[in-house]
Amino acid sequence: MHVRAAEVPGRSEGYPLANEKALWALECANGQHGCEPPDFILSLGDIVDGEIPDYRDDLRTLKTLLLSRLKVPFLPCVGNHENGQGEGIPERYVAYDWCFGEGWRNYVFTCKGIGFIVVDTSGAHRLGDAVTEARNAFLERAFRFLQGRPVILATHVPLVPMRDEEVLKASFGFDSWKVRDERTWKVVHAHAHQVIAVFSGHLHLTAAKWVNGIAHIVPAGTAGYPADFASVDVYPDKITVRMHRAPQPLLDKKGNIHGTPRHKQDYTDADHPTHERYLWGNHEEREITIQLQNAKRPAGGREGLRVYHEVGAGTWKEVAN
Repeated sequence: MHVRAAEVPGRSEGYPLANEKALWALECANGQHGCEPPDFILSLGDIVDGEIPDYRDDLRTLKTLLLSRLKVPFLPCVGNHENGQGEGIPERYVAYDWCFGEGWRNYVFTCKGIGFIVVDTSGAHRLGDAVTEARNAFLERAFRFLQGRPVILATHVPLVPMRDEEVLKASFGFDSWKVRDERTWKVVHAHAHQVIAVFSGHLHLTAAKWVNGIAHIVPAGTAGYPADFASVDVYPDKITVRMHRAPQPLLDKKGNIHGTPRHKQDYTDADHPTHERYLWGNHEEREITIQLQNAKRPAGGREGLRVYHEVGAGTWKEVAN
């Protein structure tokens, strides 16, 4: 959403109407605009715009503008704009932890038979170091904790390239077009029999791709252009994912990072022959059905949301949400 405080001296221009689009998403979550209130909101990171001396300025705005008015639980995910790409560096999380509390960087939760893993990939550019080792070790422990349940993963940065890779590298223009440490991908795909989907953000475009039986899904988020969020409906035998486009008065093409004027061209690839389709995705990327079979079927029961934080490696404690 890239929510930002209104007055921070010397700040560069942000995404046009980002706060207004975040308010529209809030209204949808609270049951307006023809939407049904969900069981919870799962963030995919870059909740605030950050990149200012005190990130708490943006997070205060987030609390006042959105969280204080939201009628359902909000489950955060660390994005690179919450900690300046500082995955694993404690001092980079001071504002994030101030806002949400301890334990909300890497955690798990369950709801109605499905397990969810929220993993911090804000340092997606990192390759084979102590930070990526810690990330991958957490994933292994989380999968062990959720053994026997189907799993949905939330990670700010996608694990696979969501457009033609060489085109995406050029249009995105940053080193984090996907999580660069391939071992993170390998941990997840070693559990492909139980992983339903991986939901990510970061790219500011809408995409869906199937790899090894796992649906990788990226809503554009509300900040830029395109601007949308995903709703997810869960049934005993399938999950349906639907993208919701922001209203036309809130859409501003100045928020497009994949074309002009940021670049000298509007990017396309073989599967997305127009720039609009490159940004918004094809129809099958905006209306997605995931069939649930075998270990991917919800593990029975109608138990509501339960959140677990690690209090030591492999030791989990249920916390209030």
